[in-house]
Amino acid sequence: MAGLAAPALAAAPPSSLAAIPNRFMTWNTNGQGLGTPESLVEQVRRFRPQVVALQESCLDEVSEAVRQLRQIGLEYSYRSGLSALNPGCASRLGTAILYAKGTVVRAHNRKGYSEDEGWLEARGIQSFSTKIDGQWVRVFNTHLSAPGYEDLRRLQARELSVATRPYRRALVLGDFNTRPWITSVMTPIWRAGFSDVDPYCRSTRDARCNRTLPETRDAKFDYILHRGINSRQCLLYTPTRDHRIVISDVTLAEGPRPVCSVT
Repeated sequence: MAGLAAPALAAAPPSSLAAIPNRFMTWNTNGQGLGTPESLVEQVRRFRPQVVALQESCLDEVSEAVRQLRQIGLEYSYRSGLSALNPGCASRLGTAILYAKGTVVRAHNRKGYSEDEGWLEARGIQSFSTKIDGQWVRVFNTHLSAPGYEDLRRLQARELSVATRPYRRALVLGDFNTRPWITSVMTPIWRAGFSDVDPYCRSTRDARCNRTLPETRDAKFDYILHRGINSRQCLLYTPTRDHRIVISDVTLAEGPRPVCSVT
């Protein structure tokens, strides 16, 4: 799948069921409150990403979504990250990745942060290696601690930046529960050489940075960060009142980062 040109980032034609190479998507589905297998199927079918990073998802919801996707001809597999018992889920709540048939997933790993809130969610890093444009890239999926736990998020961001150090080309996807200009948390990420797919979301506050919690004034919590990689185009899609989906077509080719569109 690597190396093919990706079409314009928009909803895919209903008649076409092939995943789009090098398209990455991140979504906090709020599985214990809003998420359903059907909603996950709907968004994967709409955008057909090659890789989906999920946070705050019920694992039974994810496995059932994969089953339903296969029924309609979309061949995806999934691997779970860290998870915790949560009364809102029939199984467990946590992170997971979906990946389309033909996607290389090598050296999959799950690692918890050294500290978290210790209650209904397990905070940690899910990572694996895959190929983009024929080159190896390390991909990280994470969910940092909830608002009100800035000390924990600060620690976790440092540990995340350290985990990415061995990899010249890396993607980090997930819900950081913090805005990009909160220096106490995000400084290690920016110093590690990462950029967000939204060019206005950076260490300096910019009103043009698109929020990912639609019912807030400026809450940008959800990220696709890249180092040694470039974003060809990106989209923020609003399926619920909670987290927006962030989608980006990525490439190793150099070029300007386009402004993200919001729907």
